[in-house]
Amino acid sequence: MTVIGILIRPRTTFSGLAASPRVALGFAAVLVSGIVALALGIVANQVSGGGSAGALVSLLLPPLFLVYWVAAALIIDAGAGLSSRAGRWRPYLAVSGFTLVPWIAYALLTLVEALVGPGTTTGSIVEWLTLPLLAWFLYLTTLAVHAVFDVTPFVALALAMLPDAVLLFVLIAVLTATSL
Repeated sequence: MTVIGILIRPRTTFSGLAASPRVALGFAAVLVSGIVALALGIVANQVSGGGSAGALVSLLLPPLFLVYWVAAALIIDAGAGLSSRAGRWRPYLAVSGFTLVPWIAYALLTLVEALVGPGTTTGSIVEWLTLPLLAWFLYLTTLAVHAVFDVTPFVALALAMLPDAVLLFVLIAVLTATSL
């Protein structure tokens, strides 16, 4: 079970996935993660009374997961070109699909927060628990980059952060352009 391997022994699991990459398996991991996050998001939205806007955001999760997965692979592969390791974006797609598993836990925390009530002390504690999940996502992404591109751990970390840096840049550019 690959998902259990990601939870228990992520380094070994990512090395195994990189040794025999299958893009269909990575795609399935992304799609299942997106669908589970969608279902949990819909339930959390219903519990908290989020309305149609919250339901729409939940419905967009699977396509957003897929777009992020492909874009991140292309961005990381381009960044890996700086260390002469470009051209491995397909194997990276096969491996990196499993880095989205933490987003299921993130969606679970959103549901727990909706159940306990946002703005409460317990709700605040649940909100703070999302930070370790974000660190876990970055850690898994770093392991996936390291397994596929065979770079040093520090380069793997830098490459793992690159898609989010690009996403932040695009967001800042769009917000700046719309405010003018």
